Amino acid sequence: MSRVLFVLYAEKTHLFIQVPLARAFAAAGHEVRVASQPELVPEITRAGLTAVPVGRDHGMGRLLALRPEFRSRFGGSDLPPFDVADVPGELLSLDYLRAGYGDVVPWWFRLVNEPLVDELVGLCRWWEPELVVWEPGTFAGGVAARVCGAAHGRLTWGVDFFGRVREQFVRLAGEAGEPVGGAGDPLGAWLSDLGGRYGVAYDEELTTGQFTADLLPTPFRFDTAIDYVPVRYGTYNGVSVVPRWLWEVPVRTRVGFTLGLSAVERLAGYAVSVVEILKALAALDVEVVAALPGAAGIREQLGAVVGDRVRVEEFVPLAALAPTCAVMVHHGGFGTIGTTSLHAVPQLALAEQLDAIWLARGVSSYGAGIDLQVAEATGERVAHEVQRLLTDPSFTEGAQRLRADLHAMPSAAEAVPELLRLADRHRRPPVAAAPHPQAKNTGRQTTA
Repeated sequence: MSRVLFVLYAEKTHLFIQVPLARAFAAAGHEVRVASQPELVPEITRAGLTAVPVGRDHGMGRLLALRPEFRSRFGGSDLPPFDVADVPGELLSLDYLRAGYGDVVPWWFRLVNEPLVDELVGLCRWWEPELVVWEPGTFAGGVAARVCGAAHGRLTWGVDFFGRVREQFVRLAGEAGEPVGGAGDPLGAWLSDLGGRYGVAYDEELTTGQFTADLLPTPFRFDTAIDYVPVRYGTYNGVSVVPRWLWEVPVRTRVGFTLGLSAVERLAGYAVSVVEILKALAALDVEVVAALPGAAGIREQLGAVVGDRVRVEEFVPLAALAPTCAVMVHHGGFGTIGTTSLHAVPQLALAEQLDAIWLARGVSSYGAGIDLQVAEATGERVAHEVQRLLTDPSFTEGAQRLRADLHAMPSAAEAVPELLRLADRHRRPPVAAAPHPQAKNTGRQTTA
C-alpha cells in the first residue's frame, strides 16, 4: 500500500478533475489524502476523500472581485506569457516570455502557493507520502515532495500551456546564454527561493514535475518533450441529483446549454448574451436544457412564450444530461468538453478563456464540433451553427472518432500501476535541512 497525496490550491473546478484519479488510487487499496486550503475542505470531503487543510485561504477570489483587470485576464485570451503557447518556437521572444512571467508570478502563483507551502511541507515531513500529484499551478506540491523524497507529477486540467511555455523559455534562455532559476527568470527565481527555504535545490522538475498525467488524447497536446502519462478523462460533477424529468425521452431533439461555473463564481460574468441565444435556439424545432446559475432570473427574461421549448435549471449533472443531447453548446471548459466527448455528442464551443480556445480548436480539428468566437456568438449565429450540427452527419462521425480516442486511453484505474512504477523510479532521499524559520514545526515525532 502506498501513500498518495493530491495537492491543489483551493479551486473547485481543479478538484473535480482530480477526484476520479484520487478515487482510483483509493479503490486500488492505497491511502489517499487531498491537501488544500481550508475553504476547499467541504468539497473534498463531499467527494468522499480525506481532506487535509493546510495554511490559510488564498486571496484570489478577493483579488478578482476588486480588480477588474485581473478578472479580464483570467476570463479572456490575453494572459502573457501563456497567450503565445501555440505560437511556433522560432517566432517567440525571450523578453516577452520573461515579462509575462514577471507579471503572472506575483498575482497568481505566489498568491495561491505562499499561504499553504509551510504547512504542506510539514505535512509531507510527517506523513511521508511516496507520490505527490499536483495541479499545474500549485508548485508548492513539487517543493513539498522533494523535501520528503516523494516522487511528484502534475495532473493537467486542460491543454498544457504551462509546460509548453516553460520549455520554450528554457530553450530561449539557453540560446541567449542565460541561466534558468536566476534573476532573469521570474518563475525560476521564485521557485529557487521557495525551495531554498526548505533545503531544496532548484531544477526544472519544480516547474513541470517529474512526469505529467494528461487527460487529453495526443492530438490536443502541444509539442513538448514532457513525459506525458495518458489517463482517460473521468467525470465528477460534485454533489449531484438526477431529476426525474431527465429520465424521460425528450419529445423533441434535445440541445444542452451550459457556460460553466467559473464565469459567475470567479470572473466577470458571461461573455455572451444568454437570453438572446436561448430565444434563438427556442425558434428551432428542439428542446433546450440550459444549466445556468441564476436560472430564475433567466426564466423571467425568457417569458412564457419560449417556456415550453427551454428548460433553465440552476444545475443539472452534465454526466447525466450529455447522453440525452444531440448537441451541446458550451464555453469550452475542460470538464464540459471531456464529458461531452465521452458520449460522442457534437459540440458548439463559444470559447473565450485561454485554454478553452485551444480545447475548442481541438474538438473542431476532430470534426466533432464547431469553434465559434465569442465576438460572433449572436443568437442568430449560434442557432445557425446548432442547425448545422444537427443535420450534418459528419459532426457525429467526428464526435465518434473523438470518443474512440478517449476510450483508447487507460482509465484512471488502469493508469494507477504505471503512476506507481514512475513513483518508484523517481523517489529520492528526503532533504535533511531544518525547516524554514517561518514554518510551523509539524514534523513527525519519533521515539526510540
